[in-house]
Amino acid sequence: MIENRIQKLLWLYIGIAVIFCGYIYCFVAKANGDNVEHLHFSWLVWQGYVPYKDFFQHHNPLTWYLFAPLVNLLINNSRIFSIFNLISYGAVGLMAYYQYRIMILNHNSKTSGIFLLAAIISSYSILWALNFRPDTFAYMLLFMGMLYLFKYVEVKRLWMLVVSFLIFFIAFMFTQKVLINLVVPAMGIIYWLYKREISFKDLALACVLPILLLGVWCAYLYNEDILQLYWVSNFLYNTHIPEIFAQNRIIFPPQEYFEFYMFIPTGCLATIYFLIKGNAFEKIISFMFVEETILRLFYFSAFLHYSIVWLILGMMITVMCADKIFKNKILKISLGAVYLIFSLWYSYNFSYKVEAPKLEYMNGHEFAFENLTPCDYAINGYYSVYNLKAKDAGYYAVLLGQIDVLGEKTGIAPKADLNKIIQTKRPKLISAGIYWDTYWEQRGIQVPAHQIDQSLVDKYYYYTGIGDIFILKPEYQKHDCRYIEGKWEYRD
Repeated sequence: MIENRIQKLLWLYIGIAVIFCGYIYCFVAKANGDNVEHLHFSWLVWQGYVPYKDFFQHHNPLTWYLFAPLVNLLINNSRIFSIFNLISYGAVGLMAYYQYRIMILNHNSKTSGIFLLAAIISSYSILWALNFRPDTFAYMLLFMGMLYLFKYVEVKRLWMLVVSFLIFFIAFMFTQKVLINLVVPAMGIIYWLYKREISFKDLALACVLPILLLGVWCAYLYNEDILQLYWVSNFLYNTHIPEIFAQNRIIFPPQEYFEFYMFIPTGCLATIYFLIKGNAFEKIISFMFVEETILRLFYFSAFLHYSIVWLILGMMITVMCADKIFKNKILKISLGAVYLIFSLWYSYNFSYKVEAPKLEYMNGHEFAFENLTPCDYAINGYYSVYNLKAKDAGYYAVLLGQIDVLGEKTGIAPKADLNKIIQTKRPKLISAGIYWDTYWEQRGIQVPAHQIDQSLVDKYYYYTGIGDIFILKPEYQKHDCRYIEGKWEYRD
């Protein structure tokens, strides 16, 4: 009876948190570079551009193809950034739901599973990291695929293994980095194959569809003559990213992301317990946590979103372990209630109070949204991404001084001459000044990767009053932007 009341209170908390956090993170907080970047590439795909061939990217493309129709529908809606953050928040909720289902399958209490769901959907760190990015949807599918894998091991129904492998493949098509997260589940599959918990026949049948789909994807790339370019851009290129950041390559999240300082230590303790006494499911999740710990401490963790799976797994195994080893229900209920209330209070103070005053100010992406048309060109900022629906002046759209420098180094495409672009294409918005080479900047040395000639800025542009963004003078701007024969062009 008490358990049912607690569960109802947790569902009530979830309802409040969804409204409260959804409003803050989707409608109050401003869009960031990743949001605008992936919305922009979805728009390019809708316009008929081919990833890797027509524009640089180093992610798998399912995000852009999947959301391109909706981006097209909302391209002139000023709420587009909020709407897609809301979609991402929904994906976070689904991810937490699949974790809850895994816990129920693992015979954890329903109450602890709902608590984990509540903790994730109101998590300050997770909601700041998982916005409209391919990773958000890949992580959702990662836990969904693990759920069906674990269910197959429990009941031995082939369709569950087929669905699991298909979901893992779809997660890969969002972002190839999910392959790293799948290393431990793959080792578990090998173990279960050895123990005859998985039959070789079922394994072979479950592999058929992902292999066929991978073949179709590779055939498409080959037909577009970009198979090698795809490989270099999405695999070789990404192996070089950590070397850019030098001593800043490994950064533990700032103290404001308090959850790391709670759930990483408790996750370590829970891992030790499960590796000694846990079942196969608990060991797999624990080894995934161990793998993430090694990656974050010894490979690459320069930004919050790189560390977020580490936190998610730490939260999951902490709650699973606490549910099994602590029998005092009053203590668990009290600690859980204090944590959840604190989580909402923390989000209010560190998100709403910080972000709400900024609503009256216009950011670069908002200025661009109001001033750029699909006919215009734009040169995106040094550390900003503000172009949603205009044309990119060059092959590299974002983070000039970093992305293009590494792209040239790995043989993808040469850096653009920004001065020449200004003289020939007259981009309507530019980030003026020096674009420092990020590799050397991280080492305390300022080396220009691009330097826009000040005389060109003075001749063609006015300062917008926002960051380092300049807008083309009216006398150089073209007008009458129209959709002509499948392309946005100036009629004049």
